[in-house]
Amino acid sequence: MKLLAYVPSLNPRVQYAFRLLFSSCIKARYELTDGREAYLAAAGPRLNYSPAPLAEGEYWIPSGGLLWEEGIRPQPIEVFEHDGLPAFFRQEAKGAALPFDLPALAFFLASRYEEYLPFQGDALGRFPAAGSLAFREGFLEQPLVNQWAIRLGRSLERHFPGLGIQYPEYRFLPTYDIDMAWAYRHRPLWLNLAGTVRDLATFRWPLAYERWACLLGGKEDPFDTFSYLRRLHRSLGLSVLYFFLLGDYNRYDKNISPNNPAFRKLAARVADIRNVGLHPSFRSNFKEGQLRKEARRLKKITGENVQRSRQHFLYLRFPETYRRLLAEGIREDYSMGYADAVGFRAGLATPFPWYDLEAEQMQALRIFPFAAMDVALRRYMALPPEAAFLRLQELCRQTMAVGGIFTTLWHNSSFAERYGWKDWKPMYERVLAYAREPEKAG
Repeated sequence: MKLLAYVPSLNPRVQYAFRLLFSSCIKARYELTDGREAYLAAAGPRLNYSPAPLAEGEYWIPSGGLLWEEGIRPQPIEVFEHDGLPAFFRQEAKGAALPFDLPALAFFLASRYEEYLPFQGDALGRFPAAGSLAFREGFLEQPLVNQWAIRLGRSLERHFPGLGIQYPEYRFLPTYDIDMAWAYRHRPLWLNLAGTVRDLATFRWPLAYERWACLLGGKEDPFDTFSYLRRLHRSLGLSVLYFFLLGDYNRYDKNISPNNPAFRKLAARVADIRNVGLHPSFRSNFKEGQLRKEARRLKKITGENVQRSRQHFLYLRFPETYRRLLAEGIREDYSMGYADAVGFRAGLATPFPWYDLEAEQMQALRIFPFAAMDVALRRYMALPPEAAFLRLQELCRQTMAVGGIFTTLWHNSSFAERYGWKDWKPMYERVLAYAREPEKAG
């Protein structure tokens, strides 16, 4: 059974909002029409998204103005609670199924509308979590668009028995950013000498000892955790993604040289057994041609065109970042999350298409949001391992409840105790075991 949805105009914003709700969050057969007479004459389930009701028996969601506008401007938003969930873009009317404009809410969060407006960036120029409506109003750690879409689907099924809406199934996806494959090995001698001097000057003598024990072959490199991770993933039956940083060495991109034989061998070996993606360097955001160079490097290593990426430092500027990715043929991005907080940056725990708000057009880039990053938990939020586990557990439960993909972002280096990660390794193993089967774990 197909749902016929009437809208006053089939503009790109409306089409995108309906795709978010009825394709990205739930799976419902629907048809959009701006033909009023055809809508009134149709039999079967009908949804009316407009300022006023049109027909008896329809499901009416009153519309506000956002999806009929063009351009970007500050939006007056008042968040209130309805049926136990946050809502905004209030549109109260007698006979309405909802007292707010749900498609506009979904559009605002998923398009990252607020990030196109002027904002005070952090030290790297990134949009901070505290600048978002979701953070300020306390719903950042809820996949709010998914939650409302599921409520909408259930309500429609009650209104139109037999509608046959499908709901997605929960999945877990651990992902890793490989900023530095090794802490000491396979790095230039001058870097190790400079690091030794720095460690000694700051009285970090254990680090200086560890460095040379590794370089002389008496100790494993603390960042070389790839065999450990492979065994861990195999024991739990997990599929994962690795993102490799292939930039040119500079202040913000300190990766092993892409020309280093050991590094190329590592990346090729990982590519043989796991899906890999590009970790575009910080410099690639500002230097013309740098992203293309790095994409070619990864293609040369793996033999495959680069399809997926995640930004180094999670640097996202709209619409420039995603336009650059599309220009290089990248079709999946995994950067949608915050560096300084956990939660659902776009209000979504399921993949969704990117909408270029300046161009007013949905684009061929699929966004895979992540819920939490290791550095956010330990450094920005200053959580000890047990508190971080409880936070991740709750995010996992929130994701499972909406049939989302619980995606975590870790680094191969985030198991090195001397670098501040004491007791995080066993905690992470608990996270993987829990997220794999949260229902069994309770």
